[in-house]
Amino acid sequence: DERYDGILTYSLAEQIESSSAEKQLFVLHTSTSHGPTYYSKYPAQFERFTPVCTTVEMAKADREELLNAYDNTILYTDYLIHSVIEELKSVQNRRCCMIFVSDHGESLGENNLYMHGVPMALAPKEQVEIPFIVWSSEGTESIKQLEEVGQYHTFHSVLDFLGIESEIYNPELTVFK
Repeated sequence: DERYDGILTYSLAEQIESSSAEKQLFVLHTSTSHGPTYYSKYPAQFERFTPVCTTVEMAKADREELLNAYDNTILYTDYLIHSVIEELKSVQNRRCCMIFVSDHGESLGENNLYMHGVPMALAPKEQVEIPFIVWSSEGTESIKQLEEVGQYHTFHSVLDFLGIESEIYNPELTVFK
């Protein structure tokens, strides 16, 4: 269903395998947990937490309903991440890696803040602490145990995984050993 981000994972393995390119980079940009219409970002079967908020006026929303709608988007995002990993597992004779990183977090009413966009120096942890998930196929690079990982690790990790040399590559900022 093209209304939902699941369409981004459709035939991913086939696209990878049908290419003759030695190195490939796919960027899937989802909108699943972007407000204010959380309730519209996932298919009906992912509405496990109810009732859900259906208003765009978040400050007027019932807090529990707002959290339920957002939690349903997280459930759907988990499914999407799983789907990408399963697609990549099925790819034969290629090294594969998936890096999932959010561009921002979301405020859901904490300190009367909603969504995101507060300047970094003032932003609450809900807007700046984000997930960073890495999966790589068996036999590829192992992943470092890092105390803190952020968006700034993405670029250097992609360069590292793809074996791309650059003057601006910083080995301290890769997630791979």
